Amino acid sequence: MNRDHSSISPSAKSLLLAKSLTDIPFVADAVKLIYGNNALEHLSNRDFDEVFLKRLVHFESRYLSLDSLLFASGSLNILEISSGYSFRGLDLVLRHPTIYYLDTDLQGIIDIKKDLVERLMVEEKLNLKGKLRTEALNVLNEDAFLNAINQIPLGPISIINEGLLVYLNTEEKISLCKTIHKSLKQRGGYWITADVYVKRPALKNENNDHFSQFLEAHHVEDNKFESFEQAENFFLEQGFKLITKATSVWHQLSSLKYIDNELLKKMKEQANKIGRIRETWVLKAI
Repeated sequence: MNRDHSSISPSAKSLLLAKSLTDIPFVADAVKLIYGNNALEHLSNRDFDEVFLKRLVHFESRYLSLDSLLFASGSLNILEISSGYSFRGLDLVLRHPTIYYLDTDLQGIIDIKKDLVERLMVEEKLNLKGKLRTEALNVLNEDAFLNAINQIPLGPISIINEGLLVYLNTEEKISLCKTIHKSLKQRGGYWITADVYVKRPALKNENNDHFSQFLEAHHVEDNKFESFEQAENFFLEQGFKLITKATSVWHQLSSLKYIDNELLKKMKEQANKIGRIRETWVLKAI
């Protein structure tokens, strides 16, 4: 349980750059702050290959699917774990005065993120209605996790994450589940995870770029579930019941503007052939 996860953090910055091409709130603004005002123009003028575009659609879908279930939960107390350079919390507390949002990740990301949030608030003249806290948290440290939970006002909580489980081996997943289960049994609420991935055959042209090398180095494919049935059984063994799954957010995707009809047809054919590789679930501690 003492494994150093700091090497995972560079993936968050890569995702930030990619997602700046979408309508996900504040991502493009953050990219300007990090890389300069010309960064988005330079990025948007590039010729994107098929693999990049598929990933862009994938990660925007993941973000929106989590949003849809979080909205449906009606939760006022939210803990986001392994949030990366997502600004979901900032977006929510701008619009909802009753939201308490604790945004967490490893220390290296949080140090940068705190600065970005402060600069965004100044430059965009943002006036927060709800409460946003941005703090470092190693989710495999049970004491630190429970201390974070205790900071949140009384009442049910939603613990949410986009990408995390694929970086954890089975032992680490079990440890995290134990801590989340204890938290939800104490407080009530749900675990909403967009990180239910299943193994799938490798596709052409996906094995030589930097992102693929990163995934291989962190054994991401090995850490995925064998099937959705196996994933459901795993969570049940850890004391969680599957309540619902997110439905398609295809109609909401801003990234589709980069996809021509030929590639769109190819993506749909591959999806029909391979099947789903990821789902977003609401889990309840039983």
